[in-house]
Amino acid sequence: MPQSELILYVIKLVLGGMAAFTAILLWSKTGEASWMCIIAAIVIGYGGTVYSLLVEMGILSVDRLKLGVIPLTSLIFAILPPLFYILGFGIMISRTNSGK
Repeated sequence: MPQSELILYVIKLVLGGMAAFTAILLWSKTGEASWMCIIAAIVIGYGGTVYSLLVEMGILSVDRLKLGVIPLTSLIFAILPPLFYILGFGIMISRTNSGK
């Protein structure tokens, strides 16, 4: 792994870890479904970063389970965060519109 790529991963891990940590702190303070979805997206996104780093370093191997040519775990980490963001923002929009 080139050093520039390693530095980028370190930055992603540090900032993603801080975002996930503060998201988990918020998780204990809120019970709103919209915020829970956004928090889940942040935590799953950080998990995806950690997983991709471990695969890149050779510590974990890529899944044997594949959907076509795409490994299932990588697909899940790529799809779930945006889906949770969409769901969370959709819930916020529906609450805003129903209040008028």
